[in-house]
Amino acid sequence: MEYQVYNENNYKVIVTDEQLNEAFHKNGVELPVEIIIAMGASHDTKYIPRLLEALSHQTQRIRIEAMYSLLSLNDIGCVSILSEKEKAILEDDFNAPISEKAILQSVLIRLEKGPNGTEEAFFKGDILPLVKTGLLYNYSSNLVLTMNDVQFIINALKAYVHKSEFWMAKMKKDEYEDVIIKGLEALWTAAEDSSLLRNLGPEYNEKLVEVGTHVLKMKIDSYAKEIIAIFAKALSPEYAYLMLEPIMNGRAKGDVKKELEKSIQILRQNERGIE
Repeated sequence: MEYQVYNENNYKVIVTDEQLNEAFHKNGVELPVEIIIAMGASHDTKYIPRLLEALSHQTQRIRIEAMYSLLSLNDIGCVSILSEKEKAILEDDFNAPISEKAILQSVLIRLEKGPNGTEEAFFKGDILPLVKTGLLYNYSSNLVLTMNDVQFIINALKAYVHKSEFWMAKMKKDEYEDVIIKGLEALWTAAEDSSLLRNLGPEYNEKLVEVGTHVLKMKIDSYAKEIIAIFAKALSPEYAYLMLEPIMNGRAKGDVKKELEKSIQILRQNERGIE
Protein backbone atom coordinates (compact mmCIF):
# COMPACT_ATOMS: atom_id res chain seq x y z
CA MET A 1 0.00 0.00 0.00
CA GLU A 2 0.89 3.66 -0.26
CA TYR A 3 0.31 6.34 2.38
CA GLN A 4 0.04 10.08 1.74
CA VAL A 5 1.69 11.82 4.69
CA TYR A 6 3.48 15.08 5.49
CA ASN A 7 7.25 15.30 5.72
CA GLU A 8 9.37 17.61 7.89
CA ASN A 9 8.74 20.50 5.48
CA ASN A 10 4.95 19.90 5.57
CA TYR A 11 4.85 18.68 1.98
CA LYS A 12 2.70 15.70 1.11
CA VAL A 13 4.81 12.69 0.18
CA ILE A 14 4.10 9.04 -0.59
CA VAL A 15 5.41 6.33 1.71
CA THR A 16 5.13 2.70 0.59
CA ASP A 17 4.93 -0.56 2.52
CA GLU A 18 8.36 -1.39 1.13
CA GLN A 19 9.77 1.74 2.77
CA LEU A 20 8.06 0.85 6.05
CA ASN A 21 9.47 -2.67 5.98
CA GLU A 22 12.93 -1.24 5.43
CA ALA A 23 12.44 1.23 8.28
CA PHE A 24 11.30 -1.60 10.55
CA HIS A 25 14.90 -2.82 10.72
CA LYS A 26 16.16 0.55 12.00
CA ASN A 27 15.89 2.16 15.42
CA GLY A 28 12.91 4.47 15.85
CA VAL A 29 15.13 7.37 16.91
CA GLU A 30 16.65 7.34 13.40
CA LEU A 31 13.37 7.57 11.48
CA PRO A 32 11.96 10.68 9.75
CA VAL A 33 8.52 12.04 10.52
CA GLU A 34 6.86 10.75 7.33
CA ILE A 35 7.81 7.17 8.22
CA ILE A 36 6.50 7.57 11.77
CA ILE A 37 3.15 8.90 10.51
CA ALA A 38 2.88 6.20 7.84
CA MET A 39 3.47 3.48 10.43
CA GLY A 40 0.34 4.68 12.23
CA ALA A 41 -1.58 4.94 8.96
CA SER A 42 -0.70 1.32 8.14
CA HIS A 43 -2.57 0.13 11.26
CA ASP A 44 -0.01 -2.68 11.50
CA THR A 45 0.94 -3.36 15.11
CA LYS A 46 4.30 -4.82 14.14
CA TYR A 47 5.60 -1.24 14.03
CA ILE A 48 4.88 -0.62 17.72
CA PRO A 49 8.51 -1.27 18.82
CA ARG A 50 9.83 1.36 16.38
CA LEU A 51 7.19 3.87 17.47
CA LEU A 52 7.98 3.31 21.14
CA GLU A 53 11.64 3.98 20.34
CA ALA A 54 10.63 7.15 18.48
CA LEU A 55 9.16 8.52 21.72
CA SER A 56 12.80 9.31 22.59
CA HIS A 57 13.57 11.00 19.25
CA GLN A 58 15.52 14.27 19.50
CA THR A 59 12.84 16.09 17.48
CA GLN A 60 9.67 17.01 19.36
CA ARG A 61 7.41 16.79 16.34
CA ILE A 62 8.51 13.21 15.72
CA ARG A 63 7.98 12.30 19.37
CA ILE A 64 4.44 13.69 19.16
CA GLU A 65 3.68 11.95 15.86
CA ALA A 66 4.89 8.71 17.44
CA MET A 67 2.30 9.20 20.21
CA TYR A 68 -0.45 9.72 17.66
CA SER A 69 0.69 6.77 15.56
CA LEU A 70 0.57 4.54 18.63
CA LEU A 71 -2.95 5.82 19.22
CA SER A 72 -3.80 5.00 15.59
CA LEU A 73 -2.72 1.40 16.18
CA ASN A 74 -5.10 1.34 19.17
CA ASP A 75 -3.17 -1.35 21.04
CA ILE A 76 -3.92 -1.40 24.75
CA GLY A 77 -0.58 -3.12 25.31
CA CYS A 78 1.18 0.23 24.85
CA VAL A 79 -0.57 1.82 27.82
CA SER A 80 1.92 0.83 30.52
CA ILE A 81 4.92 2.17 28.58
CA LEU A 82 3.11 5.39 27.62
CA SER A 83 2.02 5.84 31.24
CA GLU A 84 5.62 5.55 32.43
CA LYS A 85 6.68 8.05 29.79
CA GLU A 86 3.94 10.49 30.86
CA LYS A 87 4.86 10.22 34.56
CA ALA A 88 8.51 10.92 33.75
CA ILE A 89 7.62 14.30 32.23
CA LEU A 90 7.65 17.10 34.80
CA GLU A 91 4.51 19.10 35.59
CA ASP A 92 6.23 22.22 34.27
CA ASP A 93 5.78 20.78 30.78
CA PHE A 94 2.12 21.86 30.93
CA ASN A 95 3.40 25.41 30.53
CA ALA A 96 5.42 24.65 27.40
CA PRO A 97 4.22 26.00 24.02
CA ILE A 98 3.42 22.39 23.08
CA SER A 99 2.95 20.13 26.09
CA GLU A 100 3.94 16.51 25.48
CA LYS A 101 2.62 15.59 28.92
CA ALA A 102 -0.84 16.91 28.02
CA ILE A 103 -0.79 15.11 24.67
CA LEU A 104 0.21 11.83 26.32
CA GLN A 105 -2.55 12.18 28.91
CA SER A 106 -5.09 12.75 26.11
CA VAL A 107 -3.80 9.77 24.12
CA LEU A 108 -3.90 7.54 27.19
CA ILE A 109 -7.51 8.48 27.93
CA ARG A 110 -8.62 7.40 24.45
CA LEU A 111 -6.50 4.23 24.49
CA GLU A 112 -7.62 3.11 27.95
CA LYS A 113 -11.21 4.29 28.06
CA GLY A 114 -12.35 4.38 24.43
CA PRO A 115 -14.68 7.01 22.97
CA ASN A 116 -17.24 6.80 25.77
CA GLY A 117 -14.57 7.31 28.41
CA THR A 118 -13.17 10.14 26.33
CA GLU A 119 -16.52 11.91 26.37
CA GLU A 120 -16.83 11.36 30.12
CA ALA A 121 -13.37 12.86 30.65
CA PHE A 122 -14.13 15.82 28.39
CA PHE A 123 -17.37 16.86 30.05
CA LYS A 124 -16.96 15.58 33.62
CA GLY A 125 -13.32 14.70 34.13
CA ASP A 126 -11.15 16.47 36.71
CA ILE A 127 -8.38 17.14 34.20
CA LEU A 128 -6.78 20.27 32.79
CA PRO A 129 -8.58 22.11 29.97
CA LEU A 130 -5.39 21.61 27.95
CA VAL A 131 -5.87 17.85 28.18
CA LYS A 132 -9.57 18.14 27.33
CA THR A 133 -8.67 20.10 24.22
CA GLY A 134 -6.17 17.36 23.40
CA LEU A 135 -9.01 14.82 23.32
CA LEU A 136 -10.17 16.44 20.07
CA TYR A 137 -6.64 16.78 18.74
CA ASN A 138 -6.37 13.00 19.12
CA TYR A 139 -8.46 12.73 15.97
CA SER A 140 -5.66 14.33 13.95
CA SER A 141 -4.16 10.84 14.08
CA ASN A 142 -5.01 7.92 11.79
CA LEU A 143 -7.23 6.32 14.42
CA VAL A 144 -10.07 4.33 12.87
CA LEU A 145 -13.23 6.09 14.02
CA THR A 146 -16.28 4.41 15.50
CA MET A 147 -19.79 5.83 15.69
CA ASN A 148 -19.16 6.68 19.35
CA ASP A 149 -16.10 8.68 18.33
CA VAL A 150 -18.16 10.66 15.82
CA GLN A 151 -20.86 11.28 18.42
CA PHE A 152 -18.25 12.54 20.90
CA ILE A 153 -16.74 14.86 18.27
CA ILE A 154 -20.17 16.34 17.51
CA ASN A 155 -20.99 16.79 21.20
CA ALA A 156 -17.61 18.42 21.84
CA LEU A 157 -17.97 20.74 18.85
CA LYS A 158 -21.42 21.74 20.04
CA ALA A 159 -19.89 22.67 23.39
CA TYR A 160 -17.12 24.67 21.70
CA VAL A 161 -19.35 26.68 19.38
CA HIS A 162 -21.60 27.63 22.29
CA LYS A 163 -18.71 27.88 24.80
CA SER A 164 -20.88 25.91 27.18
CA GLU A 165 -17.93 24.74 29.31
CA PHE A 166 -16.58 27.55 31.49
CA TRP A 167 -12.95 27.03 30.47
CA MET A 168 -13.71 27.52 26.78
CA ALA A 169 -14.41 31.22 27.29
CA LYS A 170 -10.80 31.64 28.48
CA MET A 171 -9.22 30.18 25.34
CA LYS A 172 -7.21 32.39 23.01
CA LYS A 173 -8.99 33.09 19.73
CA ASP A 174 -6.51 31.23 17.53
CA GLU A 175 -6.47 28.18 19.83
CA TYR A 176 -10.27 28.19 20.04
CA GLU A 177 -10.66 28.30 16.25
CA ASP A 178 -7.96 25.69 15.69
CA VAL A 179 -9.59 23.09 17.91
CA ILE A 180 -12.91 23.61 16.14
CA ILE A 181 -11.16 23.09 12.80
CA LYS A 182 -9.52 19.90 14.11
CA GLY A 183 -12.93 18.54 15.10
CA LEU A 184 -14.40 19.44 11.71
CA GLU A 185 -11.45 17.77 9.97
CA ALA A 186 -12.18 14.61 11.94
CA LEU A 187 -15.77 14.64 10.65
CA TRP A 188 -14.41 15.16 7.14
CA THR A 189 -12.24 12.06 7.63
CA ALA A 190 -15.27 10.12 8.83
CA ALA A 191 -17.17 11.19 5.71
CA GLU A 192 -14.34 10.18 3.38
CA ASP A 193 -13.33 6.90 5.01
CA SER A 194 -16.61 5.45 6.25
CA SER A 195 -20.40 5.60 6.16
CA LEU A 196 -20.61 6.91 9.73
CA LEU A 197 -22.04 10.34 8.85
CA ARG A 198 -24.65 8.73 6.62
CA ASN A 199 -25.83 6.62 9.56
CA LEU A 200 -25.94 9.20 12.34
CA GLY A 201 -29.65 9.05 13.08
CA PRO A 202 -31.99 12.01 13.73
CA GLU A 203 -30.54 13.12 17.10
CA TYR A 204 -26.96 13.52 15.91
CA ASN A 205 -27.95 14.78 12.48
CA GLU A 206 -29.78 17.60 14.24
CA LYS A 207 -26.78 18.30 16.49
CA LEU A 208 -24.46 18.35 13.49
CA VAL A 209 -26.78 20.74 11.64
CA GLU A 210 -26.71 23.01 14.71
CA VAL A 211 -22.90 22.92 14.87
CA GLY A 212 -22.48 23.39 11.12
CA THR A 213 -24.86 26.33 10.78
CA HIS A 214 -23.29 28.02 13.80
CA VAL A 215 -19.77 27.72 12.36
CA LEU A 216 -20.95 28.94 8.95
CA LYS A 217 -22.25 32.09 10.63
CA MET A 218 -19.12 32.64 12.71
CA LYS A 219 -16.20 34.93 11.97
CA ILE A 220 -13.73 32.10 11.58
CA ASP A 221 -11.09 31.03 9.06
CA SER A 222 -12.89 30.23 5.80
CA TYR A 223 -11.16 26.82 5.80
CA ALA A 224 -13.56 25.76 8.58
CA LYS A 225 -16.50 26.61 6.33
CA GLU A 226 -14.86 24.87 3.40
CA ILE A 227 -14.64 21.64 5.43
CA ILE A 228 -18.35 21.80 6.25
CA ALA A 229 -19.19 22.35 2.58
CA ILE A 230 -17.11 19.25 1.75
CA PHE A 231 -18.50 16.77 4.26
CA ALA A 232 -22.09 17.96 3.82
CA LYS A 233 -22.39 15.66 0.81
CA ALA A 234 -22.14 12.66 3.16
CA LEU A 235 -25.38 13.64 4.92
CA SER A 236 -28.89 13.02 3.71
CA PRO A 237 -30.05 15.94 1.50
CA GLU A 238 -32.63 17.01 4.09
CA TYR A 239 -30.03 17.65 6.80
CA ALA A 240 -27.30 18.80 4.42
CA TYR A 241 -29.40 21.63 3.00
CA LEU A 242 -30.45 22.73 6.49
CA MET A 243 -26.81 22.90 7.58
CA LEU A 244 -25.64 24.69 4.45
CA GLU A 245 -28.40 27.32 4.46
CA PRO A 246 -26.14 30.18 5.72
CA ILE A 247 -23.94 29.91 2.61
CA MET A 248 -26.64 29.08 0.04
CA ASN A 249 -28.12 31.48 -2.53
CA GLY A 250 -24.87 33.12 -3.58
CA ARG A 251 -23.52 33.79 -0.09
CA ALA A 252 -20.49 31.49 -0.45
CA LYS A 253 -17.23 32.82 -1.88
CA GLY A 254 -13.93 31.42 -3.15
CA ASP A 255 -13.01 27.86 -2.20
CA VAL A 256 -16.09 27.56 0.01
CA LYS A 257 -18.26 28.24 -3.04
CA LYS A 258 -16.37 25.67 -5.12
CA GLU A 259 -16.80 22.93 -2.53
CA LEU A 260 -20.43 23.90 -1.94
CA GLU A 261 -21.21 23.54 -5.65
CA LYS A 262 -19.56 20.11 -5.76
CA SER A 263 -21.51 18.91 -2.73
CA ILE A 264 -24.83 20.26 -4.01
CA GLN A 265 -24.29 18.39 -7.27
CA ILE A 266 -23.79 15.13 -5.35
CA LEU A 267 -26.73 15.84 -3.04
CA ARG A 268 -28.99 16.38 -6.05
CA GLN A 269 -27.81 13.10 -7.54
CA ASN A 270 -28.64 11.44 -4.21
CA GLU A 271 -32.09 13.01 -4.27
CA ARG A 272 -32.74 11.62 -7.72
CA GLY A 273 -31.60 8.21 -6.53
CA ILE A 274 -34.11 8.32 -3.69
CA GLU A 275 -37.01 9.25 -5.95
